[in-house]
Amino acid sequence: MMFVKSAKLLGLALVFFPITGCAIGTGILFASLCKAVAYNPEADRDIFIYAILGFALIETFAFILIGVAGLILVF
Repeated sequence: MMFVKSAKLLGLALVFFPITGCAIGTGILFASLCKAVAYNPEADRDIFIYAILGFALIETFAFILIGVAGLILVF
């Protein structure tokens, strides 16, 4: 019984590890947005739309990880 609980805890820790990558990716995305707007201020609206789409993709991956963590805790 104790082995199952420790395996669940280890699995939960491994699931939350990629969320740091999501945080780093979000920072890189918005840093690139600032740099791109600095190079071409006239295209700020188009660049912002693509940045929001990239952020949505990163956020979706983070929500999937949280869902998997929930499944690990339930079963």
